[in-house]
Amino acid sequence: MRVAVCGLGRMGAAFAAALAARGHAVTAWNRTPREARGDLTGVRLAGNPAEAARDAEAVVVAVFDGPAAASVLLGPDGIAAGAAPGTLVVNATTLAPEESRVLAAEAVAAGLRYLEAPVLGSVPAVRAGTLRVLTGGAEQDAREAEPVLRAWTHAGSRRHTGPVGSATALKLVANLGLGLAVAALHDSVRLGEALGLARADVLDALEGGAFGGLVARKRSRLREDAYGEADFTVAALAKDLALATAAYSSALGDAATGLLTRAARTDGSLDVAALGRSG
Repeated sequence: MRVAVCGLGRMGAAFAAALAARGHAVTAWNRTPREARGDLTGVRLAGNPAEAARDAEAVVVAVFDGPAAASVLLGPDGIAAGAAPGTLVVNATTLAPEESRVLAAEAVAAGLRYLEAPVLGSVPAVRAGTLRVLTGGAEQDAREAEPVLRAWTHAGSRRHTGPVGSATALKLVANLGLGLAVAALHDSVRLGEALGLARADVLDALEGGAFGGLVARKRSRLREDAYGEADFTVAALAKDLALATAAYSSALGDAATGLLTRAARTDGSLDVAALGRSG
């Protein structure tokens, strides 16, 4: 299948590499070519989204937020300017549900088809084929996107949640849960330090507790205080939490959003495990 990938950050580069490895003809674009990440063997690079989309049967959008997705899709050199009528856009960007519905309407008005496809998981899950993908839009479009999605989820799962907006909403629910767990990790580690406990003992106790899965996945980073080359950045989680708490404000959610937002201002490029670092 001829697939374009617009956005070559950590996830976009992993998407493109997985698609190429599965035999798809992949053309990709990144706003800043020198920042494209990962092994892009077999991936042809384009000068702008319109060029990337020109001969594509499906176009994957994997950028940071709603304004970036709108620019890539509808800007002067955007996907809509180069894609053939009826081309399927698979938007993996995490948006607010209303942002996704507006973008879908604009894509359809431009002659394209639109499927939102936010994901649960990060780069290691793409590489392992265990990523979970949520899709919102027409069921026929979700079926046609299967060859693309299987490159990321051949051992994972794909769940069609309903119309556009439903998948992005469910992604925000999941990431609010993650944000609360990361905030709890932060406070639990600080409590252990305040009580004079050994860090290894604190991590052992947390790994056996309510959010042990998070600690287990991040244990090597927490042990070594190594938070570069992030799987999921502090800035990305802070952005998602802001979208979630804009839809539903609560004391816990607002506190977690504030914590992540402040951490993102310090260094948003770090992995979310940095919230559990020493002192």
